[in-house]
Amino acid sequence: MVINIIICIVAVILLLRGIFLVTYMWLLWTFYSKIMTTYSMKVYGEVVDIEMQAKSDGMNITDVCIPKIKYKLEGEKEVYCQFLPAAPKNEEERYVYAHFYPKQYHIGDKVVVFYNKKKKDDISVLPRMQMIKLFISHFVLGCFFIRVAIWGLSFVF
Repeated sequence: MVINIIICIVAVILLLRGIFLVTYMWLLWTFYSKIMTTYSMKVYGEVVDIEMQAKSDGMNITDVCIPKIKYKLEGEKEVYCQFLPAAPKNEEERYVYAHFYPKQYHIGDKVVVFYNKKKKDDISVLPRMQMIKLFISHFVLGCFFIRVAIWGLSFVF
């Protein structure tokens, strides 16, 4: 009897955690899809230099990592640019940005540069394997938790 109650509690916790991870992956995917529709082209680049700047918001001073990225646009020569992600507009975007953008870029990191053919100065940069890592860590793990929770509940009932 006690073991059945413990299995039910653990199964419900796993079920809720799995639903949270799958829902969060859906949120991240919608954000990524928005980037893909906003920018029509993508090329691969590499971080060649990093500039550190201290930024202050009045009370706190934080170091901001601004990577210098080397990439080659279609039909043009190699371009070097500095990239600083845009400030998030609301709390949801801030939470999503925390998963897409690394805290610290390193020299040699591979990145994906998204841009428009018409406005080549307007770019967005994401780490290269970030979506695959997020898919594995959120969606696959969430589905696994849901599956284990269903097995646990079917064992009890």
